[in-house]
Parts: sequence; C-alpha cells; structure tokens
Amino acid sequence: MHCLRRWGGLMVLLASLFSGLAAARAQVELPELTPVRFSGDQKEVRLPADVDDLVVAAGGRYLILKLEAIRHLIVFDTVKAEIIKYLPLPSRGCFFAAGARCLVVLSPEKKTIERWDLTTFKREQVVPVPFPEKVVQMAMGHASPGPLVFLVSAGTNNQSCKFMDPNTLQLLELQQFIEPEKAVEETDSRRSRLMSRRREEQSIPKYLKSIHPSANGQLVATDYCMMMVTGTSVGYRLNRNSGLPDAAGNLLYAPKSVYSVGQDQSSVLSEWGIPYPAVQPGLFFVLHTRNRNMNAPQSGIVLRIANYPKLLFPLGKVNTELSIKRDDFKVPEEKRFTFIPDAKLLIQVPNVADKLILHKADLEAMLKNSQDDYAYVTSIPPNTAALGQTYQHQLTVNSSRKVKFELTNAPEQMTISDSGLISWKVPNEFSSPVVPVEVQLEMESALKTKYAFLINISKIVVDMAQNKELAAAMRDKARQERMQESNDKRLQLMLAKLKESGPRAKQLAENNALGYLRRLEADENRKQSAPVLRTWRDVSGNELDAQMLEVFAGRVKLKSNSSGEYDIPLNELSAVDQKYIREITAAAREAQKKTKAAESLAFSPHLQMRQVYAGLQRSLQELRGRFISARSRSREGEPLLSWRVQLLRYNGGGDLYKLFRHDEPWDSEYNKRLIPLMPAYYRTPNSKVDEGKTNLQVVSGEHCLFKDSGSVGLTEVTDELGQTVMLVEVPDKLAVEWTRPDDWEFTSEAAIKDLFGFHPDGFFALFADGAVNFISSENSLSDISRAFKRDDGGKVELK
Repeated sequence: MHCLRRWGGLMVLLASLFSGLAAARAQVELPELTPVRFSGDQKEVRLPADVDDLVVAAGGRYLILKLEAIRHLIVFDTVKAEIIKYLPLPSRGCFFAAGARCLVVLSPEKKTIERWDLTTFKREQVVPVPFPEKVVQMAMGHASPGPLVFLVSAGTNNQSCKFMDPNTLQLLELQQFIEPEKAVEETDSRRSRLMSRRREEQSIPKYLKSIHPSANGQLVATDYCMMMVTGTSVGYRLNRNSGLPDAAGNLLYAPKSVYSVGQDQSSVLSEWGIPYPAVQPGLFFVLHTRNRNMNAPQSGIVLRIANYPKLLFPLGKVNTELSIKRDDFKVPEEKRFTFIPDAKLLIQVPNVADKLILHKADLEAMLKNSQDDYAYVTSIPPNTAALGQTYQHQLTVNSSRKVKFELTNAPEQMTISDSGLISWKVPNEFSSPVVPVEVQLEMESALKTKYAFLINISKIVVDMAQNKELAAAMRDKARQERMQESNDKRLQLMLAKLKESGPRAKQLAENNALGYLRRLEADENRKQSAPVLRTWRDVSGNELDAQMLEVFAGRVKLKSNSSGEYDIPLNELSAVDQKYIREITAAAREAQKKTKAAESLAFSPHLQMRQVYAGLQRSLQELRGRFISARSRSREGEPLLSWRVQLLRYNGGGDLYKLFRHDEPWDSEYNKRLIPLMPAYYRTPNSKVDEGKTNLQVVSGEHCLFKDSGSVGLTEVTDELGQTVMLVEVPDKLAVEWTRPDDWEFTSEAAIKDLFGFHPDGFFALFADGAVNFISSENSLSDISRAFKRDDGGKVELK
C-alpha cells in the first residue's frame, strides 16, 4: 500500500478520469483503418476552396474540413485518399467538432446545434443552443462518444467550459472540483501554514483561452489547467504546463518537452523542433522548420516513439516551409500536419490551402528496417473500475521481439498473463480513489521500457468530488461576499465624489463647449473672408492675377500682389468672371439666408447642434479622419455608452467623461447616476422630455455617417458634406437618455415620417459641413432619404 499512498493528493484529480463514460467508450466501434493506397510517396488532392479549419473524426478514418468560401464541410477519407461527402453549413462562422460516431455543428447566427451521423452522413437532429453565452471554441475527442466541450465567454475575463452529451444534445451537469497543490515539506512552520491555506483556497479557473481534448475525450488540455472529464465530474489541475494531449490522455506534447500527466513531470526532447501527437497512441512526430528557428539543423518531419529518444525516423520529402510562412494562414499550427499511423499517412495543409498534400509514412516498416528493438502499447486501458467487480484489459503491443510482461507497481491481487491480460478483482472495501499501475515490457534482448496508467475507483472519486465541490462552493461564496463588500465601498466612494464634483464638471463641459463653438465660428469666418487668388480677364482679353476684395454697386475691387488694388466696373469683366461673381454672391446670400432662417425660427436647436458639431469636428481631427463611433462596446461586443458620452472628450467635458465607468453599460447601478448631469447643449428648446433625455440623435444606418458597429472614415463619404445629414432633432416620443447607446436609425423612407410633427412642417438637421437647416415636409421622402446617405452619388436641393 506504500505505492498507493505515495501518489497522495496528486491522484485525487486523476481519480476523476474516465468514470461516467467508461461503459460508452468500451462500446465504441471505429471504422477500419488500413494503409492508404496511391502510387508514389506523395499525392496532392485539390479542394474546391481554401481550408479554414479541420478536425479529425472516427479515430482518424476521416478529416472534416471547413471551407468557408463555399459554406460547406467536406469529408476526406484517409484510407481512400479522396473526398467522399459535402455537407452544407447552416450559416457562416460555424463551429464544428467530431467524435467516433458523429459530427456536431453549431451556428452562432441561427443559434442552433446540428448532429450528423458519420456512417450515413445524414443530419439526425437539430436543437436550439441551450445556453446564452458566446461560443469561442468547441471540440470533442475524435475517437470518443463524447462529451462535447464548449469554450464559452460570459463577459470580460470570464471564459469557461460547458459539456454536452452529443447523443442527446443536452448539457451535462457535471460536478466540479480542483486538485490541491501537492504538499511540500516546509521547515518554516509559518510558511507551511500559508502554503496549506493556499492549497485549500485554490479556485476553478475563470478564464481559459483554448481547449484540446485527447482522442478518447478523457483529458482536456488548456493553457492554464488540465480537465479530467468523467460522466459525473470534471476535475481541474492547475499547472505550469500546457500542450497537446496524446490519444490516451497520458502525455502532453509541448515545444522541446513531453509532460507526463501521471508523474507530473516533464522530460526534455533531445532534438530541435515542435512535437505533435499522432492520431493513435504511443507515437508522435517532431516538426522542424528553419523559418521559425534558424538554429534548427533542417526542415522536415521526424517520426518518433514515446520513451525511445534515440529512435528518429525522418520523412525527407516533406517540405514543412510550405505550411509555415504565410501570416494570414487560418488553419491553426497544430492542425497543419496530421499523422495517422494505422493508415501509414501524414496529411499536410500548405499555405496555399486549396489542396492537401498526402505523404506515405510507414513507421512500422522503418522500425523493422532499423534493426533496433522497440515496444510500445497501442491500446488504451479502461480507466475506471467498480468496487467488488473484476477489472480486465488486454494490452496490445507493437514490438520488434517477443515481450515479457511484469507488474512493477500495482495493487495486491492484480495479475498480468504472459499475453499481457491484466486482471484484478477489486475488493469491496477499498480506500484509495486511484490505483497507479506500472507495467514493465522486457524483450529478449533485455531492453526494457515501462508503461503506466491509472485506474479510477468511481464511487470513491464521486464522493470526493461532491465533498470538494461543497467546500469550493463555500469558499467561492465567501470570496464573492468579500468582493461585493469591496465593490460596495468603492461604489460609495465614487458616488460621494460624483455628488461633490458632478455639477461642477457639467458646468465646465457646457462652458468649454460654447468656447469651442466660438473658436470654430471665428475660424470659419476667417476662411470665408480670405480672398481667393485667381486669374481675371476683361472684355479685351487682358489678364490679371488678383484676389477679389468686395463687390459693391456694380463694381469689383481686386488686389494684385504685384501692382496694387484695382476698382473695375463689373460689366468690363469677361462673361466667365461675371458669372463667377454672380454665383459666389448668390451662394453667400443663400447660406446667410438659411442660417438666419434657422436661427430665427421659434424653438430652433441651432445653437445646440452647432456646439455638438464643434465637438464632432475636433473628434474627426483627433481620430485621423474618422467619425466617432455611435456607441462604445465591451470586449464581447455589447453596447455600453452613447457617442454623446464619448464626445465629452473632444468638447471640453473631460472631467465629466472621467466620472463614468466605461466598462459598464449606461444603466448600471453607477452610470445611471450620471444621467441627470446631461450638458445643456444636448437639450433642445422645444423639448418637454424628462431630465437627462435628449432629442439630438445621429442618423445611423448602413450607408449613413454612423453605423451600428465601428466607425465611418471620410474616405467612405463620396457625397458632398453639405449634402449629407449627420444629426437630427427627433420628436419627444423618440427621445432617449443622453448616455443610452440608442439613436435614430434610417431603415427606409417610411421611417422618415417619424421625424415630422415636432415642429410645424418639418424638422431640424445638422449637416456634415456644420450647417443647421430646417428640412421642410414639402420635400419628397425620396429626396430626404438621399440626404441621409453618404454615398448615393447624387445631389439634392432640399426645401
């Protein structure tokens, strides 16, 4: 029993491995895998479009490739070396995973999950996605009946896993617990107590980046931890190691090392390159590329056997550089090469991803030709046993000579036959949750190697999982209470600061906005009054390069830089120059007329719109020619705050802007306290809405200056700025809280009718050149709609 105690707390987590799904896994029947047949050592298979992603299915018999360009999955038979099926995707951006018997497809757009049978290749079932979180990744062991694993995001820094039975497409409610850190003997009693408390208070990770299941689905490797999955529980081991699991879930392959899950230790690879597990157990390959590592001795693929560092079998004709160099290559690095030993095949996806390159890879023949001794286990022992029942497993070994088996670490009464049949009658009374088993394989040449695995006593592990889950829940509750108390104190401090400085920040924002407007208008007046240098001609054909100073009483005053000023009768200028003068004077009178008309109308929002325009102009400059986004968003894409809040940064309201919590929505417990602090320029004279609501809204739409997601650049605006509306005053019924990320959306001509009724015969609009005009209801809806578009290419004269 010493050997059992020696594994201690480390085995608690591994005890959860493979319990609930053992019966189902024992019944898994995989399609036959035979050596691939084609002439020569290589073959290229052309595809109808570029590969975006791929998964192994049915234990390596199939590759399922996603071709987003044609919105299909294709099934590639690794034995026949050809495409055998095209399966349609329900939408773009789908996730997919495959196991021993089925293929599962999730559509984020349609929010559905489909299951396809890998024997008939027919769709069997479609169900709604049973959870609200955003899916980041999904995966399943390619030789397993499940479970299906989803990596989902529930908000900022909160990504976790959900598990589903692929046979029923129902979520599995698995108990979760965490393996305590292994105790290390400490001479300092105070440090010993500290480390003991740290081990007890470890929590289940809240942010995972990626998931990689083993072929049998029993281990899921992530970047922060490993998950041991059974039919009833998920055990987490926090570790410093990450990598890709082998088919049996016993090893993790990482750059320059191989990590043993059972022994919790790494062994260093003796060669350059990145190791990747093979589709079947016991084998792996190492990828060499000089593009990634100039110190690498060569480029290529080297086939390897686990635990045999001196046996190296290079595939010389594999050009690995073809799959490395392109930066925009969508296929993940770990999927660009797939080694299927039973099919004696290596499949490569090159940078130009519209084809597959097949390489014959007969490692068995290479081993025989090498004259070296070897032995490795190709079977996966059942990892669960029940009290009072008999456990049996026949080891399958690929070896160069006859092998002698010996149990070097095993429980009492466990035996192994000369043929490698392991038998154990599990006692009714047994205390250890996990039994480590170590088998020595000795060949006639006296060469020895060892194979180790774990047997989980399911009932003991379930009981421990429940106890650990309860303790973890209590710790988590206490932690949440402490966090809530801390957040409440922080909120009270911020509310006190808001009460003290909020009104002052609001007043400062209003004063600065008015100051910015005055500076903007002064600058506009200077530009308008600045004389334009051009070439003038009189009726006799004489020319003069000069600037026009004024036109008055039928005479034109011109100023030449070289010869001074001239006072010329208008009728003595050429017909072209006379037409030019009439056009610019008429345009000036019309602009002045419109401005005075807008200002003189009762309840005109001219001043408020112009103050908003001053801020928008500053934002356009600081954002390098891009209009401000209609709304800020969280990392998950959820709308948070309106552009009206973002504009404070550019309109002199920086102090008010800093009072907001920009990672929270507009109506959070804190942010909603800032609604009453709306600057006065967001409230129009004719408005009768509640405090904190505004009638000023940008025009949002696919072809407008603002859109639902992202921002619009000036290069996307092909119409004249003076022809394009950016902001409107909406009726009170459409008014919203000024911080709310909601605006008037231009969806059709019929939607324009909603803008009428607030003022007699029309509505006010701010154009992109800064002009505030009253758009009359006498205009047709078609003409008005053209003014809302930034790129319709037409010119419209509105009344």
